[in-house]
Amino acid sequence: MSVHPQYLTMLRHLRTKALENFGTRLEQSLNRGEGFATSVQNCTQSCILEFDQGCAEALVKQAEWDDDSKVWEKLLYDIEAHSSSVREKKLTEIAVSYEKKLTQDLTAPVESLIEFGGKDTWPSIRKLLRRETDAAISGFSAAVSGFELDEETFNKMVQNLKDYATTLVEKKAREEAGKVLIRMKDRFLTVFNHDHDSMPRVWTGKENIRTITKDAHSASLKLLSVMAAIRLDEKPDNVENVLFSSLMDGNISVPLSQDKKMGASPDPLASSTWEEVPPNKTLITPVQCKSLWRQFKAETEYAVSQAISAQDLSTKRIIV
Repeated sequence: MSVHPQYLTMLRHLRTKALENFGTRLEQSLNRGEGFATSVQNCTQSCILEFDQGCAEALVKQAEWDDDSKVWEKLLYDIEAHSSSVREKKLTEIAVSYEKKLTQDLTAPVESLIEFGGKDTWPSIRKLLRRETDAAISGFSAAVSGFELDEETFNKMVQNLKDYATTLVEKKAREEAGKVLIRMKDRFLTVFNHDHDSMPRVWTGKENIRTITKDAHSASLKLLSVMAAIRLDEKPDNVENVLFSSLMDGNISVPLSQDKKMGASPDPLASSTWEEVPPNKTLITPVQCKSLWRQFKAETEYAVSQAISAQDLSTKRIIV
């Protein structure tokens, strides 16, 4: 009976055992908090050493077989393949964990800032985005330090985190832009029905409803201008000025087809783009703003008429 086939079977058994031991020890080392690269190096050395010792014990004296070197190369290949697989899995888990943290730390604050819709909305969002992104990158850098990543891989993963945070904010802004009409009506009713001290108005007849309505319209239009575009690059735009000059100043807009006949200026809101805003950063186009404003005014007229009626009734009571 030939001894060589039995020797080959023993080598395959030793390789399988060494690979299993490597996987177990690597996981245990990582669970103890040891660095990935150091863990791979130590576990590889110990398992290869055990494999070499097993081969030496199994080798028949005076035999000139070189099968162990082939199996050794196969073992090393399998170890490297397993290490790469675990490495990618662990790195993905770390990246996902920081993406979840960014989602948690950015979503609600961005929604709140957009809902507020003031002059500091986008500066505050930019500040929030920078702060939370820097914090995530700092934590991520510490978490992957033990992997000894090359500079290109590390920079790519950091850029992915930055892109994720930016995309998250932009996505949230787009979601909130879809609620702009509701937000505008809420803002109008808040300003219209409350005085400067945030106390509910009582329509006694002394209030200037025209001025109050204009203030409420202005607050709502300001909100619309804030939500019309994504402003993460700090570049100035003329959206607010265009909206106020077109919708609040009482200018009469003329369709482009009638410009030459009537000698009028073209309607700045009869467009699908803003001059200073790239299309991919536009949340609400000029023509959409115009349509929303018409709908908004129609749906808030009732509140104004109710206030006028309440004033009239109060005045009649005083006369009687």
